[in-house]
Amino acid sequence: MIARDMWRTLATRIGEDIGYQECGIYYLASSRREMAKYEGWLARVAGAGLETKLLGPKDVSAMLPGASKNFLGGLYTAHDGRAEPSVVTAAVAEAARRKGASLLTRCAVRGVETSAGEVSAVVTERGHIRCEAALVTAGMWSRMFLRNLGINFEQLSVTATVARIDATTTSIDVSVGGTDFAFRKRRYGGYSIAVRNMNMANVTVDSLLLAKEFLQALRASRGDVRLRLGRYFIESMGHRKRWTNDDITIFEKVRINGADPIRNMATKALYNVVSAFPEFNGSRVTDAWSGVIDVTPTSLPTTSALPISGLFLASGFSGHGFGLAPAVGGITASLIMGKSPGMDLSAFKYRA
Repeated sequence: MIARDMWRTLATRIGEDIGYQECGIYYLASSRREMAKYEGWLARVAGAGLETKLLGPKDVSAMLPGASKNFLGGLYTAHDGRAEPSVVTAAVAEAARRKGASLLTRCAVRGVETSAGEVSAVVTERGHIRCEAALVTAGMWSRMFLRNLGINFEQLSVTATVARIDATTTSIDVSVGGTDFAFRKRRYGGYSIAVRNMNMANVTVDSLLLAKEFLQALRASRGDVRLRLGRYFIESMGHRKRWTNDDITIFEKVRINGADPIRNMATKALYNVVSAFPEFNGSRVTDAWSGVIDVTPTSLPTTSALPISGLFLASGFSGHGFGLAPAVGGITASLIMGKSPGMDLSAFKYRA
């Protein structure tokens, strides 16, 4: 909710259109089990002030007349929003530069230096950057980076595939998530689609090391995550656990930790979307990509100070990092400056 309030004013704050739009979102249920899940969720957040409403089958039929399935109901949040990540990140980067920030690209961080137990410098492949504080926000690289500093951050990763379709014959403006599909309208035409709750987890050495911590999460998400054992496990065995600040690190060897899209997932996503909303019939997949998502055992991010004085962490956003980013930036800045973040962060604190 803090992030949403900040999204509303972000364009004015940075002086550039970012394409943010409050379009609303539906989460639709096809079974009683799903409805019970949504009812339970809404009950748990009853005191948070969200405007989310529980829908029945008649509500869905009236609000989404193009749906072909007899959905039992779901959740509707009218003020949920969307924006284009590539547009927003570029705009925010330029706004930061105008404020005097220095942004270095293609410059890997190898480690940090301390003096009297406090952060004194960040060490990059191009040299040292003197500082009194540093924030680790390296996505799925965070665990590996922190392990080299003797900090055990419990984090693994999953890979999700998303596709873009042309969809010139439909005018659905809201975002929708169903049992096996999800879609949202894109600013420059077409829609982004995916098979909802279907991620690939590549089994690595860390998967075994953190098996106990993630077992409950795996049980809760059974059917939503597929385990894949193969070259990623072999590659992870070769990853160095420790290095010095003079060593060339994996962060320099692998500039972008991406993944190839799973093509049949893009095809399946389109099939599922068309099955639920026939007006998408005739749409074509024009592009597909995958993202590596950093996840924690609780699916909650860690936004916290770390055991090394002056070192902070914001990672493990479990697929929600872009949406939460404005709030996380503000909250983390407050932590670094020793100010009150304005909310209780105990659920997001790092625990050794």
